[in-house]
Amino acid sequence: MMASLISGQRFIFWQVGTGDSTTVSVNNEVVMQVDIRHMASAGEGDDPHTPIVDVLAEGLPKRDGVPYLAAFALTHPDTDHIQGFADLMKKVVIGELWFTPRVFREYKKDLGDDALAFRAEAMRRTESMIAHNGQVASGDRVRLIGFDDLLNDPEFQGFPPEYLTVPGNWVFEIDRVPLSHEFAAFIHAPFKDDSAGDRNETSLAMQVNLISGGTVSKALLFGDLSYPTIRRIF
Repeated sequence: MMASLISGQRFIFWQVGTGDSTTVSVNNEVVMQVDIRHMASAGEGDDPHTPIVDVLAEGLPKRDGVPYLAAFALTHPDTDHIQGFADLMKKVVIGELWFTPRVFREYKKDLGDDALAFRAEAMRRTESMIAHNGQVASGDRVRLIGFDDLLNDPEFQGFPPEYLTVPGNWVFEIDRVPLSHEFAAFIHAPFKDDSAGDRNETSLAMQVNLISGGTVSKALLFGDLSYPTIRRIF
């Protein structure tokens, strides 16, 4: 029954305990996942938590018979926001990754296995984007979130700037599909001057709008930003 909810236009906030797993269903073909937490006990007996990887694999739209997730956006790589990602990659095709590279500067020593899997996949795609000037197929795409000086870093030199989104700007497409009549994401953070602050302040934060006729439904997704940073956003 849960899987059937991944259709039409809606936000789905899955029950995963601490952490986040938010599904943004734009339409019957385009679905974005923001963070994931698939607990080992989920789906067993009376455990109340959603087995999110299984739900996505079953309920996502199909491309060539394979579950297709248009985009996965990572706010930050704490385990309760990325748990299950490696398993998700085995079961679905992910068109595009959204992430802010700053999170990996702050999390150098204590990345879990799923965070390491995400970082490896993100950097593989980044290298492909650089090598092909952004002209890569779905499944190899990334959207970087950060500031222009990010592209001066050695691992990002040559990255096509049109796929870098600076906070304070809107995104109207997912996996290169223009969706301005249905979807808009305003990137709030991370702020440029938080680079020396607590690592949670590197979280990707965005306002996601789903548009249907004259109605706009909104969700604010802040990762683990602290109160002072959220107050700055407001």
